[in-house]
Amino acid sequence: MDTFLIKVPENKTSLVKKLLKELGVTVTRESNAIALAKEINNSINPGKTLTMDEIVQESRAVRSAKPQ
Repeated sequence: MDTFLIKVPENKTSLVKKLLKELGVTVTRESNAIALAKEINNSINPGKTLTMDEIVQESRAVRSAKPQ
């Protein structure tokens, strides 16, 4: 079974649901938790990708700062 997400304007929701149900489509509502998770994921911007040299340099700096 395929799942599709369709964003419909609030004033057209009932009409679209009726039409889809007549076509045999099962309409489910997205939970608030899933909607919030998607919103948070979409708001995250990727940061700068570190090079291997930068990772090694940072690791050495952290190791030298830690008392052993």
